[in-house]
Amino acid sequence: MLKKYKKNVRLTKKFPFIRVTRKGRASLVVVEDLWTKCNTEAEKLLYHQLRANMYYPTPHYWIEHIRANLALVPYKLALIEFKPGMDEKRIIKQLKKRQWRVIFYDTDQLLKDERRYFDLILKQAPTKNVSSSS
Repeated sequence: MLKKYKKNVRLTKKFPFIRVTRKGRASLVVVEDLWTKCNTEAEKLLYHQLRANMYYPTPHYWIEHIRANLALVPYKLALIEFKPGMDEKRIIKQLKKRQWRVIFYDTDQLLKDERRYFDLILKQAPTKNVSSSS
């Protein structure tokens, strides 16, 4: 029985000498068609591109105090629209602490060449190979 709890127990040099670590909960995302929550044309375009390729983005997802325009929650990938005066380094640093990756996109460039951003998203969030059992 001790083996079962050995993963969750950590010994330290400071008091309390034995600490129990908690496991993080798995993220559960209900799959819904939320394209109506997308405000801009760029968000709608990205949303439809991702849904066409079997990704399920969540629009306007809050990660701590940062709002991602679109988020792929199982992959911990946030898509944030770049705005002038935005502190990108601070956002990347805060999300990296929570093990999230960030892609900033420019609305004008996205509308001109959506394939470039979509390829970048595919590199960050690879698809899982699902084989059928016969």
